[in-house]
Amino acid sequence: MKSNAKKSRNRGLNQLIALAFIASVGLHPMLIEVSESLLFSPWQEFFLLGMAVGMTFFMFILSKSHFLCSLLQTFGILANTLYFFFSHLDGGIKAMLKAMDYEWCFQVILMWCGGVSVTILIRLFAHKKWNAAHIRRTFGRGFFCSSIVFFLLYLLLLADLFVLQRNRHFGNGTLNLKPLKGAFAVYWPMIKKGKFRDGIFVQFFGNLLIFMPMGFYMALWWRERAHRWILYIFPFFLAGSIEAVQYLFHMGECDIDDAWMNVVGFILGVWLCTILDLIRKKITHGKERTIFKLQL
Repeated sequence: MKSNAKKSRNRGLNQLIALAFIASVGLHPMLIEVSESLLFSPWQEFFLLGMAVGMTFFMFILSKSHFLCSLLQTFGILANTLYFFFSHLDGGIKAMLKAMDYEWCFQVILMWCGGVSVTILIRLFAHKKWNAAHIRRTFGRGFFCSSIVFFLLYLLLLADLFVLQRNRHFGNGTLNLKPLKGAFAVYWPMIKKGKFRDGIFVQFFGNLLIFMPMGFYMALWWRERAHRWILYIFPFFLAGSIEAVQYLFHMGECDIDDAWMNVVGFILGVWLCTILDLIRKKITHGKERTIFKLQL
């Protein structure tokens, strides 16, 4: 009798997990639509981030699986992309690419970051029953799968930001070599005054953090390699090359503010990886040096 009751409870829990998973995936594109129609920046971004965190935490409490939580973020990205694709199918490819702007990509990536941050924090500070071997194993596979899908969307974002958008401004190049007198001087006063309309919030923080994921993943990849100082030289070369190309080919604004904000974002990504590794090493008294082991 007890065995049958346990099987019945497990079956009911599995059904609840499946329903919660499907509902959460379906909510991803709906949340962006709702936030677009009812909210303005920065509340729109805070709303999306909070909802992604809440859904992922609820999924982990139900399933105790980092992998399932990562699948939620993965399918959330796919659901957003498919919804966007079918919503703009009638306008053709050009219209679709024009509508798939920087702000849309930023929102999708923001939701992914919110969800993944939940699994990272749980794994980072886990101990006792939350640090069981079978739970730890689900993190590596989940982080790998979600990183692959995120990487594809991230490439799309970079292509839109540094190729497609620049082509629209071809022949209209400008140059600013005075720090804090270009993009920063335009956006920061508005941020301080709370004026977040017309994408100001996304433009400012997006410009600052656009290379943070690249810094984070490069730090993961470079962890066991020598000459770590290269990680601090590379963003200067990358940002400088981007701004130089914009100036030489007259593709938008060549702005030193864009360059230093890109560099800062990349280095923040490197530091984030280092800090998370140090925290886990401290918590486990040196037994576990990192939680980021990409594996199938």
